[in-house]
Amino acid sequence: MHIDKRRLYHLDWYLILNGLALLAIGLMNLVSATRSIESGPYSLLLKQMVALCVGIAALFLVLSYDYRLIASYARHFYGATLFFIIFVLIIGTIAGGAKRWLTIAGIAFQPSELMKPVMVLMLANMLYQRKKENEPLNMKDILVPLLYIFVPCILILKQPDLGTAVVILLSCFSILWFVGLTKPTHLFLGFVGLSSVPVLWTFLMKPYQKMRILSLVNPDLDPAGYGYHAIQAKIAIGSGGLFGKGYLNGTQHKLHFIPEHHTDFIFTVFGEEWGFIGSIILFLLFISFIYRCLKISQSTAEPLGSIISFGIASIIFIQFTVNILMVINLAPVVGIPLPFISYGGSSLISTLIGIGLLLNVNMRRYMF
Repeated sequence: MHIDKRRLYHLDWYLILNGLALLAIGLMNLVSATRSIESGPYSLLLKQMVALCVGIAALFLVLSYDYRLIASYARHFYGATLFFIIFVLIIGTIAGGAKRWLTIAGIAFQPSELMKPVMVLMLANMLYQRKKENEPLNMKDILVPLLYIFVPCILILKQPDLGTAVVILLSCFSILWFVGLTKPTHLFLGFVGLSSVPVLWTFLMKPYQKMRILSLVNPDLDPAGYGYHAIQAKIAIGSGGLFGKGYLNGTQHKLHFIPEHHTDFIFTVFGEEWGFIGSIILFLLFISFIYRCLKISQSTAEPLGSIISFGIASIIFIQFTVNILMVINLAPVVGIPLPFISYGGSSLISTLIGIGLLLNVNMRRYMF
């Protein structure tokens, strides 16, 4: 296992530096977000640093092998990850009313997070030939891919983890769109999507998930319950004003007004302390990172690498967009972490694996 030194010249250092900037902001923000927790300000930071080291090791492991070889084992990765997701439903650790984690030797991880890059590899390996031939997918072509998509999504919804299921579903459909669909297929997917809404609402969504959607329309419907997150998040971000209260000077999270302020709602901490100007800078860093991912996809002539790059870009874009919209009450609270910024080892490792795939594609696009 080694990396050809000639390929190191083709590493995308812009993407690397952009990602490091986001990681640095995330770690710095996590210190502020966790200062008021009972276990101390550095306990969660230490866990996040351990996850970062594991993620970087996974990134280098991904870089060490040609992405085409990695993609050829997509079905094996899919089967193994699906096995762990099923295992979670049987013996998983319950936290916050959900069974999403497996604990092995005292280390908890969330297998559903790993399904994000695995699904990208799976679909890319299944569809790259059609992309190469520039032939749009018809309804018959997407039946098997849809099966591979819906099986893990349904199992993840059973945990329940609506946020992760939404990210996987939207990113997979983005890949199908990127490969190309015939007009009848577009209509078919649109019909299936609309007709599945009442089924999801009636049979799969939990009562609290339904209340979160209803609270989006009217947060004052239950201001002390399901609308509490959205109301307090807006207060925290709004109190930051133009320039913010200053690093470590945020008050809303310190006084425990904001639930989950170190995970899904961590942007409230940043917005309060760094204000509108700081938030714009953070948004620009994310936009720059996603744009660079799309540039890699566009500049890669080999269809497999192009699809992989686009898939990873779509995951980061969807998580960033939905998380921010959720925090400012323009989307329902669905439990989606902010990439690079939110606390969560499994999410960070999954993101770094995705970045490893991006760098892998980019540094091998010159030499087939």
